Amino acid sequence: MGLRTILYDCHVARDARLIDFGGWDMPVQYDGVLAEHARVRSDVGMFDTSHMDAFWVEGPDSLDALSRIVTQELRTLAVGGCRYGFMLKEDGGVIDDLIVYRMGETQWMPVVNAGTAPGDFEWMSRQCADTATSVRDLRASQGKLDVQGPNALATLARVFGLDLSALRRFRWMRARVGADEWIVSRTGYTGEDGVEIYAPHAVIRSAWQALLDAGVKPCGLGARDTLRLEAGLPLYGHEFDLHTSPAETLWLRYCAKDEPFIGRDALLRRAVAPARLLAPFRLEGRQTARHGQTVRAADGAEIGRVTSGSYGPTVGQAIGFASVLPAHAQPGTTIWIDNGRALLPATVATLPFIGRTK
Repeated sequence: MGLRTILYDCHVARDARLIDFGGWDMPVQYDGVLAEHARVRSDVGMFDTSHMDAFWVEGPDSLDALSRIVTQELRTLAVGGCRYGFMLKEDGGVIDDLIVYRMGETQWMPVVNAGTAPGDFEWMSRQCADTATSVRDLRASQGKLDVQGPNALATLARVFGLDLSALRRFRWMRARVGADEWIVSRTGYTGEDGVEIYAPHAVIRSAWQALLDAGVKPCGLGARDTLRLEAGLPLYGHEFDLHTSPAETLWLRYCAKDEPFIGRDALLRRAVAPARLLAPFRLEGRQTARHGQTVRAADGAEIGRVTSGSYGPTVGQAIGFASVLPAHAQPGTTIWIDNGRALLPATVATLPFIGRTK
């Protein structure tokens, strides 16, 4: 038995198919990945994301301490904003990718992935130990709910009376819903408009039920994966890990600040001559590539491996990412996916797969 969110029994009651994800028992689908994917692309869906974690970082040295730990530029980030970036090891490998929220002049909320959260907390706490900075895990007091799709904001206005029309992308606000206070962020992991909601666990549960009562259907991690892949978004443990740096991927731009940070020197060295590069690709038809499959050149030589792969329901074909030798990473290049039964021809593409994300 894995860890469970406050909504676990709600998933069981709706006959969700549950899987282990980062040590958590999470719903992978309810009425099918294709239906849930289509719902988010065309209307609105909601996701239990309380398996993810957030920390509260505070203190007079917090800006300097966090700026040394993460790759995103925090000094120009206004209160009410958030930015995506990485925590790196000294050798440039990725400990985690994360979004950091500026909650006050000396208060911050880094939001991290589920499976890496314990290590992230230990790493961040250790790096802040000799500074006037405190780091607190919010797991016990706060959950998370994502409401995504082109009708997400209209739905939240209809159900809760929230006017989020002035909230820009990668901005957050505190919202009062009855007696409860939410943190509402105009962010998401689907390529569609929508929000991520942070609130006490009981509030997350009541918001989930209110949305269900209003006709909003839940979506599982299966649809979340196909949605993020179509939008060209990475998944930790697939596109990144402790041995992969942003220099070998498509997201080095999130490490572009001038000041020193942990792993910066190694990252710059690796960027000069990366051993591998991440290549988005398209396959013809519905036959898909899967994580870990070998990628080959036309002569059969092994040139890399698939990091993510799935059928893209909106794209209408199989898509994915592969980490390959740099000579094979240019758009338009033909590569071959070895699925153990056949070699599937694929074309290196550009991102995002579904056009401009919102």
